This record gives sequence, structure tokens and C-alpha cells, in this order.
Amino acid sequence: MLHDRVVLSPLQNKPMPIYAESIGYNQNQERLNRPQGYPSYHWLQTISGEGSISIAGNTISLCENSGVLLSPHMPHSYQAITDTWRTVYLTFDGRMIADLLEYIGLKTDAIYCWETESPINVHIIDLVDKVKRTDDAFGIMTSTYVYQFLLTINNYAGVQRNSDVSEKLEFLQPLINWMMINISNPNIGVSEFASYLGISPRRLNILFQETFRISPYAYFLNLRIRKAKQILFDSEEITINFVSKKVGFRSVSHFIATFKRIVGLPPEHFRRLH
Repeated sequence: MLHDRVVLSPLQNKPMPIYAESIGYNQNQERLNRPQGYPSYHWLQTISGEGSISIAGNTISLCENSGVLLSPHMPHSYQAITDTWRTVYLTFDGRMIADLLEYIGLKTDAIYCWETESPINVHIIDLVDKVKRTDDAFGIMTSTYVYQFLLTINNYAGVQRNSDVSEKLEFLQPLINWMMINISNPNIGVSEFASYLGISPRRLNILFQETFRISPYAYFLNLRIRKAKQILFDSEEITINFVSKKVGFRSVSHFIATFKRIVGLPPEHFRRLH
């Protein structure tokens, strides 16, 4: 199938803060020209091959590990450069979406790039598959997935990445691996991270901000919450208290509050939805 699309029907009588309108794959992206733009926010991402997109008179390449976030009604056009250009897309909107994008720092009408090792590619494919498997016709659960995906973009992608990002990521990778090994240890923080790499906490913070656009502690928290989600996926019997200890929280109440802040749902609610 060249084009696999799911169209949702958000509730109109009670507009949601965030909702998905459509999501899908395009195994060979066709040329599109939208002089009036698209009525909703539009994320377009290259899976393989390469295309080009024109926005506000600028034509930019859209290669692998890159995507574009378009605002509603922004005139644009895009087409393939290579023989086959495989893309995935998400259109979304909501009464709070503009405030959310501003709050988390995502710019619209901009190209985002990320490292191959980042979870963005896997996340968007998983998102399409989840939506296809559910009977969530009104997109209620899907709104949660959209929120999570936007946070993933914010955490792992950046506008106009510098050429030395790969070197910085290579330098930080041993620490990231060490974080994963010690994820259940409640006694480590920024001082231990900096000591592991033999640099100052201030230098460590600069490196994380330049590479991931978040602090090292926020990155570690995201790793912990991602691990917690995996545990919640794997078992319905494990208690929330057990999960909190497995990912290094001393207090279950702190874990629940942190999980809700990052994911948008309390852990027990997240488990029921999945």
C-alpha cells in the first residue's frame, strides 16, 4: 500500500485541548502544492530518501532524520528529490496547542533534525501503529500520543543543528549508557554525572543544552520515566510503588507527580490506556 492513512473525527461539541486529525505513512510521497496551506498543524517527516519543501520562499532539503512542523494556513509545497521518498505525517490541532508549543519551545514553520540514535523515528512509527490498532474514532487517546510525540521532538530534535553535535553526542554517550545502568540508584545527580566525565557541572549543562536542548537532570528524568513506561507496559501486576523504586525515586508520590508532568497522565491511568 503506497498510502496508509487514518483519519480521526475529534469531538466538536467539546473541543479537546489537543487532538489528532490524521496520521499516516506515504511509501512514495507525491508532489503537493498548498498555496493556502493546511488548516491544521502539520508534521511531515522523512523516513527514507530525500525531498524538498518550500516555505515562505525558502526551499530546504528534507532528508532522513529530519522533519518539518508547519503552522495552520502556512503556504507550502514539497516534492521528492530521490526516486522514492518515504514519509510519515501527523496533522493535529486543539484550543491549547499554540500555548503548548510555545511553552515547550517548539517553533513552527521550521525544519528539525536529530541524531540517528534518537527515539523520534521509532516513536512516530509506533504512533501510527497504535492509532491503526485502536478503535479510538474520536481521537481521545490519540491526543495523549500527540502530546508525547511533541515532547519527544522537543527533547531530541533541534532547529539548525550545529555541525559538532555528533562529536558532542559521542562524548556524552558513555555517560548516557552509565545513566541507564544506574537508573534505579536514587543517590546520583548532576555532580555524579559531571564527575563520571571528568568535567564541571556547568560544562556538562552546556553540553546537554547544546546537544539535547535540556539539562542533564531533565534528560535523566526522561530516561527514568521512559523506563517506567516500559515496566508498566510489560506487567499489569507490578505496583506503582515498585515501579517508582525500580527507576530511582525515593518517594512514590514524587514519582507519580513527575510521571504526570512528563507524560501528561498518572502512571496508573497510563497503564490502563495501554
